[in-house]
Amino acid sequence: MAHYAIKQQNIIYMKTIVVLGAGMVGKAIAIDLSDRYRVIAADVDLNSLNFLKANYPIETVGINLMEEDDLKQLVQNCDLVVSAVPGFMGYQTLKSVIEVGKSVVDISFMPEDFMDLNSLAAKNGITALTDCGVAPGMPNLFAGYYNELMEIENFEYCVGGLPKVKVYPFYYKAPFSPIDVIEEYTRPARYVEKGQLLVKPALSDPELLHFDNVGTLEAFNTDGLRSLISNLPHIPNMKEKTLRYPGHIALISALKAAG
Repeated sequence: MAHYAIKQQNIIYMKTIVVLGAGMVGKAIAIDLSDRYRVIAADVDLNSLNFLKANYPIETVGINLMEEDDLKQLVQNCDLVVSAVPGFMGYQTLKSVIEVGKSVVDISFMPEDFMDLNSLAAKNGITALTDCGVAPGMPNLFAGYYNELMEIENFEYCVGGLPKVKVYPFYYKAPFSPIDVIEEYTRPARYVEKGQLLVKPALSDPELLHFDNVGTLEAFNTDGLRSLISNLPHIPNMKEKTLRYPGHIALISALKAAG
């Protein structure tokens, strides 16, 4: 890891990171970074910002991140931006940061194709790392690592953030933006089979999987492959599934059917 400060003429200059979004995940990111960097957390939720400011060495800015001019001014003088906004804000937020010429790490589950911004990032000489969450994110690193070591014929990963205590009726508690949890259940799921890109509805192809110390979980198709489809096109079979406690699919399907 790079050093977090620069020393010039006996003066220490801390690297400044702006974290856009102080929700459940953005708040955790800001806290983790605050012991090594100067962190500025920005959000419209003043209660969340006040918690960070009162308990950690974190500066805060109350701001509507959908206001493009205010967002660009906020990140103008920082060293790095972390975007932890909900998916529906992700693309425009990412575009605005790139236009300012700031490198950015993005964890939003945006529905748009972020590769459309690749030429803009290259033009401005910055690095934009997208889909850097638990998943998508870590599985991309796993796939990239093993892709250098072997010829992969099948790549499938299953992921699910589950509460330790199952509470009726959903047996689930959203560990990130509830809006994006709903996106998992509604966004068509892309996967690769025999070299062909296929699309199925979310929640399709359910199966039961057993895990030691956890028990039996149900897995279903969701749109988690994302950039793996285009970046590793030589892998003939790729699939991603979400894990939940048994019975969750039926409950969500009933909600979808009810509108």
